[in-house]
Amino acid sequence: MLCVIILIVTFIAVKGDGCIPLSFENGNVCVCNSTYCDTLEVPELNEDQFLWYISTKDGKMMEHSINNFSTENKIENKSTVLTLDKNQKFQKIFGFGGAMTDAAALNIRTLSNKTQHKLLESYFGPTGIGYTYCRIPIAGTDFSTRPYTYDDVLDDVSLSNFNLVEEDDYKIQYIQHIKRIMPDPDNLRIFTTSWSAPKWMKISNNIKWGALKSEYYQLYADYIVKFFDAYKERGVDIWGITPGNEPIDGFFPFFPFNSMCWLPSEEAEWSVNNLNRTLFKAGYKDLVYMAMDDQRYVLSWYANTIFKNQKAKELFSGIALHWYGDIFPPSILTTTHNKYPDKFLMITEACTGSNPFEPKVILGSWNRGEQYILDIIQNLSHWVSGWTDWNLALNESGGPNWAKNFVDSPIIVIPQKDQFYKQPMFYAISHFSKFVPRGSHKISLTEENSSFFQNIKSIAFLTPDHKIVVVIVNKANNPVALTIKDKNTDKIIDINVPPKSFHTISYLA
Repeated sequence: MLCVIILIVTFIAVKGDGCIPLSFENGNVCVCNSTYCDTLEVPELNEDQFLWYISTKDGKMMEHSINNFSTENKIENKSTVLTLDKNQKFQKIFGFGGAMTDAAALNIRTLSNKTQHKLLESYFGPTGIGYTYCRIPIAGTDFSTRPYTYDDVLDDVSLSNFNLVEEDDYKIQYIQHIKRIMPDPDNLRIFTTSWSAPKWMKISNNIKWGALKSEYYQLYADYIVKFFDAYKERGVDIWGITPGNEPIDGFFPFFPFNSMCWLPSEEAEWSVNNLNRTLFKAGYKDLVYMAMDDQRYVLSWYANTIFKNQKAKELFSGIALHWYGDIFPPSILTTTHNKYPDKFLMITEACTGSNPFEPKVILGSWNRGEQYILDIIQNLSHWVSGWTDWNLALNESGGPNWAKNFVDSPIIVIPQKDQFYKQPMFYAISHFSKFVPRGSHKISLTEENSSFFQNIKSIAFLTPDHKIVVVIVNKANNPVALTIKDKNTDKIIDINVPPKSFHTISYLA
């Protein structure tokens, strides 16, 4: 008779510091201040063990246990069975990150120095969640206190009045701090884009909409080089660039904040003939160029048009996407990958609270955390290689934002208490970002025998240090019996996942 080892799940003292919870109507946050913040350190495993991290709607945040594998699979009719195969590899994963906007920097600055450090460490430090990407806008966005560019002096064709602003001092200061605390500062990848050229360079003479005047194509490229030079002089090197943020927005005169329209054919022409040539000549020869930087619903048109320009097709290494208004199914991502397999796909902006008829900040919202983790699973299941959040930190109103386009953020600062709150969105991202480093591969994971198929969502990876990582969401209001089978080994995991929960399971491949 075959001996069966019963799976024993024992929650141990977390390596790192646990969450100090604070409850709100819609869920819980974890409170951080100058002396205390929850941290995340991943313990080492033996061959016969797996690591299980769990976050739940009822208040657990990244609690972990070290467990033994089952020796016999006891599949019941109610079980969901996940079967993974590390030999079926898909795209490489680039990593995860967020944006250091003016608003983020200004909010971080409202905290004491020690609390600022705790916040940045939470994202980028060795006991943080493993961010390796940071998006920095070129000049102002709606998440600034005013509409501005770096040269708002009318008809300054010499760009003699080009200047960084005070907010850049803060952003650069925080980037330098991030580089000091990261386990490997060379692992930080900064990418950038501009929301708008100075309004006097535009046909509309308006920062909110309109196209760049063709006679200023080269001058605008010179303007962007000045930004690169100014940041380089302050020790900030930039990894990548998109030609412009959400180029479709700029076609609409009623658009409420900074934007500039680019038809894909015009974006291709300007990027090849002006932007790349000018940056290359200035010494920025290894920049990674990403096309589009807009919503999924324009992906096919934009990519197909821009890559008709052969030189643009050679220039752009990838396509940048935002998560808003995903009215098209994710299959469009796979279709685009299959047509352009040498171009990576990357989410470069995401946030909740952006719809006009919903609350902007909902403290403790589990639902918004669930939106985040499901979006990451969906995108990475369809050839997307990286996922970058929007503002690293906002205030309780979801700003500052000069256009009153307030939204939510994984971290909300509470300056009057010298505290910040980590929301469920923060932990949703961490279930990936801490465990799926750059160079990991998405691998095959199939679901079977599942009466709860619609409520269990999952994805699996093989990391560069030969670990299997499985991320799972249970959307249901009831627990689900779950079996994970490794097709390449005899390892079997039998667990019960609680209702409304996120999970990361990791073991040596």
